[in-house]
Amino acid sequence: MPLHFVALLYPKPDRVARVEEIARTICDSVYEKEPGVLKYQWFRAGDTEKPLVVVWEIYLDQAAVHAHKSSPIMAWLVENDQKEDNFAAPISVMPLEQFAGWESRS
Repeated sequence: MPLHFVALLYPKPDRVARVEEIARTICDSVYEKEPGVLKYQWFRAGDTEKPLVVVWEIYLDQAAVHAHKSSPIMAWLVENDQKEDNFAAPISVMPLEQFAGWESRS
């Protein structure tokens, strides 16, 4: 059964464009190098004063989650933020457990 997560990122208002650039780099890498990641989408939320980025992630299994967490691109994200200070708060990752609903009518 696939594993679902939501990550919440809080970019500083003046760093939103940079975070979006970083997101595209990360998404390209995950798509190319992590076949166990079934869905990896970044969304804008919040407003200009308190921007929020929501990442919806679905993984094939726990091994895919581990591979993503330990991937070079995730290490780069952490290292890059230490240099650039793009975020106003730590990244929050929450596992999701579905209890109702459906994904598609097809």
